[in-house]
Amino acid sequence: MDRRTLLIGLSSGLALAGTHTQAASRLNAAATRLDPTKVRLMWNASAGSARVLTSSQPNANLFAMKEVAAAVQNGQLDVAAAISPRPYFLIRTRSGGQVRIAERLLPLEGGRNFRDLGGYAAHRGKSVSWGKIYRSGVMAKFTANDTAYLRSLGIAVICDLRSGQERSSEPSVLLASDGVKTLFKDYEMGSSLNKLMAAKTKDEAVVTFGDAYIDFAQTLAPQYKEMFENLLENKAPLAVNCTAGKDRTGVASALILSILGVDRAAVVADYALSQKFVPPSYYLNQASGATAAQTSPFARLPRPVAEVILGSDPGVMQHALGRMDREFGGPIGLAKKQFGLTDAAIAKLRADYLV
Repeated sequence: MDRRTLLIGLSSGLALAGTHTQAASRLNAAATRLDPTKVRLMWNASAGSARVLTSSQPNANLFAMKEVAAAVQNGQLDVAAAISPRPYFLIRTRSGGQVRIAERLLPLEGGRNFRDLGGYAAHRGKSVSWGKIYRSGVMAKFTANDTAYLRSLGIAVICDLRSGQERSSEPSVLLASDGVKTLFKDYEMGSSLNKLMAAKTKDEAVVTFGDAYIDFAQTLAPQYKEMFENLLENKAPLAVNCTAGKDRTGVASALILSILGVDRAAVVADYALSQKFVPPSYYLNQASGATAAQTSPFARLPRPVAEVILGSDPGVMQHALGRMDREFGGPIGLAKKQFGLTDAAIAKLRADYLV
């Protein structure tokens, strides 16, 4: 199936900001691509009649947007919207609230888990800006349409968290694009992942994998530090990736969202989206179709263990964040200690990436 026709969803927990940003409440909202020409918007119908507008700019001024519908009553609207230029939507309720939404997972033909970190409710009633920070898996299978689409988004920096061996075996198409700055460093993954292979139960796998995430935060400290330095220098839009786009990238995303003031539940929910868009069965089916000599070791693990390792069970991130709380005073404390962030730097990140 063409990945552009996949249903693309948003997690809940987006900010519904009032006419003034000081007045903020919650409204579940989603933008789901039905096909290359149509997007379905859904939100809480109890919010009452709503006006819907669109623009190719994520934070377009109200008067620069095009009205799609003037009085939608049932909290759902199908909108004619091509894949490119990327559509962003503004839903304004009659009661004065409003929310900006877009497709969370980008509609790529050869992408893996490439999604936008925008839209989450964050510090002091603001929300994370759409179109500024992306997370992704491997970028080796992008089509010409994909690279043209991503170039149109203006991505300036890619933080590739993969090891040298991973980058050599699956070179990134987008990394070779003119005008895209690439960040990468060689390193060894260490023994933390090897411990996962000894897990016998799901609970053991959750704890061991969560512990591995703390190891990532230290092993990859130079990469994460460079990622934040580029964000502080306004080198955005920025995309961070690894191979699956869920573990090393998941830690990076959890740190970014936490520093921007996104609440714990939404941070964990964003992490869990990876197994919605690329379920563990995807990797297990690949392994079962390989020859005996090439079969992935994950296929030989107990199924519940393999599903934790190949998925994004919320318990894994909850465990990792819990250890950050106990050992560093939380993700912000870890970022200050490991990556050199200061209160002033955190305030700047919030000023630059929240709306």
